[in-house]
Amino acid sequence: METKRLPCGFEIPVLGIGTVNIGETAPVKAGENHKPDYEHDKEHIKAIKEAISLGYNHIDTAELYGQGHTEELIGKAITGLDRKKLFITTKVSKEHLRYDDLITSAKKSLKRLNTDYIDLYLIHRPNQDIPIKETMDAMTWLVDNRLIRHVGVSAFDVRQIREAQRHSRHPIVANQLKYSIWKRSDLRTIRYCQENNIIVIAYKLFGRGMITTDRKQLITDISKKHNKTEAQTILNWITSKKNTVAIFKSTNAEHLRENLEIHDFSLSDEEIQRIDSSVPLV
Repeated sequence: METKRLPCGFEIPVLGIGTVNIGETAPVKAGENHKPDYEHDKEHIKAIKEAISLGYNHIDTAELYGQGHTEELIGKAITGLDRKKLFITTKVSKEHLRYDDLITSAKKSLKRLNTDYIDLYLIHRPNQDIPIKETMDAMTWLVDNRLIRHVGVSAFDVRQIREAQRHSRHPIVANQLKYSIWKRSDLRTIRYCQENNIIVIAYKLFGRGMITTDRKQLITDISKKHNKTEAQTILNWITSKKNTVAIFKSTNAEHLRENLEIHDFSLSDEEIQRIDSSVPLV
């Protein structure tokens, strides 16, 4: 798996597997609880193992997913594997950003994930009711004590990132943002990250239900020209951008194999510009 590397030494695979709805009742809509689903554990563990065997060494999850059960499934799936070859991202919920709560959450995630360290630990959402200094002090403690390797955020805008940076002794290396063909986060935030050594982890890539006819036709035409699937074209477009990687969810082995084959073609500058200009803001 190809990676992208920051000057601080942080390195992350360009593609990762998202795990929302794995190990939880689905589909989960905005505002709904992520309730655990224990009935499909075997197939979920098998799907995670298969993704890893195909070459996806970056697994993205969160304590929120399945109320921790998704992390448990990942922990079972990686048992017996070489931990050094894996890159695990998880996220602390915005309700747990107090100093002691955050450290407790990280330790619980470690136990569920069956690992001694987390490669990238993200603040899942900002919480204006908890001082960011308190949160970043806890993140610093986790890095200093080698429970996590790197600090990141999710859904932070420029002001929130700058405030977090001001209170962090360790670099904030990533911001997970909606950024796809169909919709994207604030462009100013994306550009700030790309130009300030922060990896943009793009999610909601394929935007089901948000596809306009004109935009879909554009992707279809470009994909046919390169003899690639639409998913491959989207992933190529995203990962060709500076300091940008992608995560997506799939348990389909054929699609997982296809989506690894995105580095044997290049979109032209004109094609990239056409796609860029078609993408709406949130």
